[in-house]
Amino acid sequence: CTKTPPSNTLVYLMDKMTVKVYVDLMPKVKVSKETSLSAQESFIKVAKLLKEDKELHKLDPKYKCEFNESQLTGKATGSQFKADLTIKSVNTGSEVEIVVDLPFHLALVKGVVEKTLKKKIDEALS
Repeated sequence: CTKTPPSNTLVYLMDKMTVKVYVDLMPKVKVSKETSLSAQESFIKVAKLLKEDKELHKLDPKYKCEFNESQLTGKATGSQFKADLTIKSVNTGSEVEIVVDLPFHLALVKGVVEKTLKKKIDEALS
């Protein structure tokens, strides 16, 4: 019985051995910012931004967020993207990182997404 692999999986047959390699075709936008705020303060501000920003909700009617305050992480999803939030303590404050996965057909707007997200995070953490 042979199954057809997903379109983002490369399969190599080598001397009675099958090697599968997963290839992520989704463009990623990674935005990170260090701040002098504590990790907890950064989490509160960024979570508030992601929950309440009207522009984000207008862009995708299926936009929703969920957060894990004890782990200082969160996820935002919509019909066209998914994003992961991670906040870590660093020497003099915290580091905020958001990684957004976009579908391939939105790769051309990757720069706009990155610029907008950086601006919003800068405003939230100031």
